Amino acid sequence: MMEDICVVTDDNRDNAADSIIQNCLNIKNPKSFFLFAGAGSGKTRSLVCALDYINKTCGRELKLNNRRVAVITYTKAARDEIKRRCRYNSLFEISTIHSFAWNLIRSHTEDIRIWLKSDISARIDEAETKLASSRNKETKTYKQTEKKLNKLKKRFDYLASVKRFIYNPDGINTESNSLDHAEVIKITADLLFQQETLQKILVDTYPILLIDESQDTKKELMNVFLLIQEKYSCRFSMGLLGDIMQRIYLEGKEDLLASIPDTWETPSKIMNHRSRKRIVDLCNLIRKPVDGIEQRPRLNKEGGFVRVFVASRENPYNTEQNVQLQMAKITCDKKWEQSEEVKKLTVEHKMAAERLGFKHLFEALDNVSSYKQGLRDGSLSAIGVFTHILIPLHTADLENNPFEKTKIVKENAIVYKNKDLILTNESLDNLQNSINRLSLCWKDKDPLCSELLHIIYENNIFPISKDLQHLLEDPPAEGDEDYQKLCGLSVALEAHFSEIERYWEYINGHASFDTHQGVKGLEFDRVMVIIDEKSSQGTMFNYEKLFGITPKSQTDLKNESEGKETILDRTRRLLYVTCSRAIDSLAIVFYTDSIETTASALFKTGWFNENEIMPIS
Repeated sequence: MMEDICVVTDDNRDNAADSIIQNCLNIKNPKSFFLFAGAGSGKTRSLVCALDYINKTCGRELKLNNRRVAVITYTKAARDEIKRRCRYNSLFEISTIHSFAWNLIRSHTEDIRIWLKSDISARIDEAETKLASSRNKETKTYKQTEKKLNKLKKRFDYLASVKRFIYNPDGINTESNSLDHAEVIKITADLLFQQETLQKILVDTYPILLIDESQDTKKELMNVFLLIQEKYSCRFSMGLLGDIMQRIYLEGKEDLLASIPDTWETPSKIMNHRSRKRIVDLCNLIRKPVDGIEQRPRLNKEGGFVRVFVASRENPYNTEQNVQLQMAKITCDKKWEQSEEVKKLTVEHKMAAERLGFKHLFEALDNVSSYKQGLRDGSLSAIGVFTHILIPLHTADLENNPFEKTKIVKENAIVYKNKDLILTNESLDNLQNSINRLSLCWKDKDPLCSELLHIIYENNIFPISKDLQHLLEDPPAEGDEDYQKLCGLSVALEAHFSEIERYWEYINGHASFDTHQGVKGLEFDRVMVIIDEKSSQGTMFNYEKLFGITPKSQTDLKNESEGKETILDRTRRLLYVTCSRAIDSLAIVFYTDSIETTASALFKTGWFNENEIMPIS
């Protein structure tokens, strides 16, 4: 009898990688692994298959011993998708890095207090040294440092009275006893490094730790995870899934591959199940100088479209509409004409803000250095009352959903949250009247954010951030430490509420626009990549340098000669990420001062055919 012959197909070509991973997931004989999985290779599928294998082989044993499998994802969307595909199995703790870190340390109140005391003490010493060395006590810098010092001392003194620290990974952290996102990561990394007890808790609770998008995982935590794996390798399996070519955040561990021990398994996947052949070919060409790794497109995904439109910067709105119309003709795909069917990617958030109509709000807050990161990732607590309370409340109004509206009020209103307040009929009537005032505000018009804020503040409806409180109660004078910050906040509040709504829709990935960085891990049938160095004014990426339109700087040449990462390296990875999001068709819109020069440079790369480069006069 002839043995069955296994026919290799696109569907099973990478099965060996999944088998290697599953062989590592033996709690009695654990091994660790790094899965190299390029764009569209089915990395999430491999992760879900691994979890299914764990559930079938040792799930019951793990549950009986009150042990779980930890899965760390990069985004909330990825977290929710994996939870859904695992049917919300309680065996798996699937969370973002901030949630996972907080769950590890949340009960360690004294350890957190000691860490904060040490950290704040060091910052106090630094500020005092700076003041002592200053010759002029009337300078703006001196006064700002003095205010900063007073705030640090106040927080230091407050630490002793904190009964427990709080933190919301997905929301705003405005309370005096709350930690911010950066502190949670730093504290967790330091405590894990210093405390063997906490290391054992991690290993005993989660004998298997799987990290998605591992190339972008915070380097301080990745370092300590690697240390723990080495120390407890006989009873702890760690699996890293990712693609070094898709590392686009500086917070990730730059030398991750070099840090992987020889004892680890290193499976790889060569298939790209997402994109059509032309797009896969382009991505391979972009990647080739880095590591020479090539993906293979599916046999049933021939064709695909790539076009580069080179245009002047005049009237970009008309240009982008024209591109959509041209792509509809080229591809014979009418959906290119519909804005909501095309994912448009800008280099910087402010380019999207201009196009989506929240420019006023964004520019005002983006000019404040301490707000930048929170503004970009949606965690800015200064405007949290709008994003986390008023937007859901307005949505409930629009949907005529009184039950949801009541739920939002009960979860957030001060009269319900403050246990020291006694609920009376009068206080509840006042609350209802205030909520009605808010509803009337946006019923017939688009109110200013400041109007809504004054109703909230004057009637003490919802908690507001310390910065908003400061702005309303004690407006800063010029020269104060918080002057720039609160001036920016004041300007932002003169934006209409609809700007906040459009901003929030964008941040949560529900708008037609997104950033080059923000779509990592996602895929779309039609993608438009918008490149404009002058509008973006970024320092981290430069497409004109990548394409040879502008020369490398002395710093670039120095970094190259020393084997250090350059702006060209980062930009190449970013371009790879953006282009690999496209399933069927990809349009790159390149704004430039010289259409002819840019078109010539693009052709010289060898990445695009002559007929794919389309100058727009």
